[in-house]
Order: sequence, then C-alpha cells, then structure tokens
Amino acid sequence: MEPLSPQEAQRRFGVPGPVTSGLLCVVGAGPKALATAAKSQVLREMGFDAPRVVIVEPYGVGANWTAVGGRTNGKPRLSTSPEKDLGFPYARAGYGALSGEVNSRVQEFGWTGFLVATGRYAAWVDAGRPSPRHSTWAAYLRWAAGRLDVPVVGGWVRRMEVAGDHWEVTVEGSRGGEARIGAGAVMVSGPGPRDGVLAGDAVCSVEEYWRLGLDTSLTEPSVAVVGGGETAASIVENLVLENAGTTTVISPQPVVYSRGEGYFENALYSEPERWLELSDVDRREVIARTDRAVYSPRAIETIASEGCPVSHRQGRVVSAHRVDGRVELVLRNPDRADLALRFDVVIDATGARHDWFLDLLGPQARQAVRTVIGDSADTTEALEHHIGADLSLVGLRPRLVLPTLAGYAQGPGFANLSSLGLLADRVLGVTVPASVPTAGPSTDPTTADPDGAPTSAAAPIVADRLTVRAVRKDDEIA
Repeated sequence: MEPLSPQEAQRRFGVPGPVTSGLLCVVGAGPKALATAAKSQVLREMGFDAPRVVIVEPYGVGANWTAVGGRTNGKPRLSTSPEKDLGFPYARAGYGALSGEVNSRVQEFGWTGFLVATGRYAAWVDAGRPSPRHSTWAAYLRWAAGRLDVPVVGGWVRRMEVAGDHWEVTVEGSRGGEARIGAGAVMVSGPGPRDGVLAGDAVCSVEEYWRLGLDTSLTEPSVAVVGGGETAASIVENLVLENAGTTTVISPQPVVYSRGEGYFENALYSEPERWLELSDVDRREVIARTDRAVYSPRAIETIASEGCPVSHRQGRVVSAHRVDGRVELVLRNPDRADLALRFDVVIDATGARHDWFLDLLGPQARQAVRTVIGDSADTTEALEHHIGADLSLVGLRPRLVLPTLAGYAQGPGFANLSSLGLLADRVLGVTVPASVPTAGPSTDPTTADPDGAPTSAAAPIVADRLTVRAVRKDDEIA
C-alpha cells in the first residue's frame, strides 16, 4: 500500500492534465476495493492489460470493521466465512491456461496466508475454524493492503463529475488539501453513511451505540433494536452479552429469519451463472432468504445460548417520540390497528441508503444517471435493474461501478463478501489474449486428487502450496 496525500495524488493523477483511461478510482478501502486491487496487481505482473487502481479512504483500510468506522466496536464476529477471502471463489476458468497461476498469486493475499504470517493458523484450525471478530477481519485487510502496491489517498470524495470520457473525482484530504483525480472509471465500494430512517433525538444511531453504549443510568433498561439485518444482529448479540435488561427486535417481517446457508444457496453465490435464468420473483426470494433482513445462524445461536430475554415485534415504525422519560414507538402493520410500545432506549439499525453516492454526483453526472434509469420513485430498485455484467451502470460512460447494487441483476454474492474474487474479475474485465490457450483438465499434481483425477476446485490445494510461500516471504523479510 502506498499512502498518498491529496497533493501527491493531484500531481500523479490530477486534472487538468493527461487522464489515465485505464485508472479505476475506488471509493472506500474495504474488501471489495482490496480484492480488485489485488487481482489488478497480479494480472499486471503477469503481463495482462488490467486497469490500475487508486483508492480514496478517509479513515484507513478496513475502517468499517473497527470502532473508527462507527458500524461496530470490533467485537462482533464476521457473519461470512473468512475463507471467502479476497480471492474467493478462485474460479478455474477466466484466464485460459494461466488461470491456475492467477489463482496461486492471488492466494498470497488470502485469509490462511494472513493466519500463517501472524502465527494464528494452527490455533484457528484447532478451534474449528471459528468466525473471526470484526477487528481481526480488519487486521487481515490491513495485512493484505500492506502487500499491495495500490495508492491510497487519505480523504473524502466530495464530488464526482463526468468530464467527457472520464470522471473528475474531487477529494478533500483528511489532513487538508484537495485533489481532482481523473479516472476512466469509478467504483463505489462501500455502504455509505449509516443515517437510519428514524428522525429526532429520541433514538440512538448505530454509530452512537457503538461509541457510547446504551448511555443510560438504568441497570436493567428495556431496549428496542429497529431493523432485521446483520447490523441489527450484531447489536443484539452485543446486548445479550452486556445488557441485563430486555431486548426487543422490531422489523416488518413476522419473525426474525435465519439466513439460508445450505450448499445450494452458497453455490448460487459462488457460481452465479444460473442467476440470469431466475425470474424477478425467484431472485427476490433468494436475496430475502440469504442476504437482506436476516440474521446469520451463528448470530442466532449466540443470542439463544445466552438465555437473555430477547423478543420480536412485527411492524414498521411510523413514529418515535419521548413520553414521560421513555421512548414511544408506534408500529404499523397492514390490516391491524397501530400499536404503541415504550422502551428506555431505542436503537435505529435500519441500515444505510443504497443510493447514497448520488449525493456526490455533479449536475452532468446526475443527469447522465437519470437518463439511464429514468424518473423512478424507487431509485435504488431502478439502479439495481440497470447493472451490467461488469457491475457498472449499463449505458453510462465513463463507467460507474456499483457492486453493492449488483446483487439483483448479476448475482447475490457481488453485493457482500461472498465472491470477492469473482467481483474483481467482473470489474477489471481483462480480456485473455488469443495466444493464451484455453484451460483444460489439470495434470499438475498439485491440482489433482490422489487418484489422478482433476479436482473440481483448485482453491484448497493452491491454498496449501501458497501458505508455504507466504511463510518463506515472511522469513526473508525477517
């Protein structure tokens, strides 16, 4: 990783000046950004004509997985398997006969390599491969970033405007200064500000909760957590461990649903080729079962095992205000009378706006997006319907890459952590030269089973080979 000040970024990538059409500017230094940067670096080292990546991030690599980002205190556990790392699913196809080497090189940025390099691998395996805490996942991301040559500009993206065939990205530096970066494409990798949907000072935001806790003098407060997704799940997990009072989950669903994590659901994330065959109803059903407004089985197990009183009430919160020192919520359900409930503390964990980046667009860019999606009342849904195979907004040039909105159109794994390696392949869009032969059945003993048959997935075996390589690199550095 190469930290850059705005001044240095302006000198190298700024406009006015020659714009690098092959430059991809990524907003946010999270897993999607690092997966794309890692694959870009590997492909360029192998001679492919891959876009170069520059990242803009104000708080540091992996900040949203630490207390700094305001979405966690670092203690909750990751809801996705950490083995779905920056290169997963390590597809056998994509780069012809060089696919195996691409996977091998990307594996050097993998989760097991991090564990080996930091002396944690044996303990993690012996413990049954548990989900890491958010803080450990952030440490993995920083470790991987440290092995990359990607420039990271410290600052906030304040404006993105279309200027002919490229983007002009205005960056306000974390320590002052400003840069206007010219890039052939922009990728918005993160979830954006977490504002919630409940207004007023009667409720506590996610950031306030992780920063201040419950902020009450009561020893056994009654707490309501509004929201049915993983953000809410992390908070409820923390509450059952630290709050002696009662916790009530409020969401529009009739119950708190457990996320579907069977083989068939997971396979659709790792190999989304079948996704395009599904109807609108089927796609929404899969996403509802496996991604949105669901708790991970591990989170539900933790909540249930603590034996603390956690209940659920169905409804949409239409009002929140203080009454006699408590917070009164009014819940609305179809065909039922409104229901008023009172709590000592209310936490709004309803999530972020998926279209938050529109606030950053200049007038020309905003009009260009509007031309593509039309005047829809639901901007997020309109955007979701216009995401192409390269995870960018179809019909908009220069490219605006929106992986967090790609789940509906291209496959559910692109919107989260479930197929970061495949996400990078789609975003970079590298074309394999005709001179590179198509990959055939493997005869490499490192990618075949003991009977000599090719393995269906090379990733686990490649992981073992590269774990050794990672150790050797660390030994050389030491």
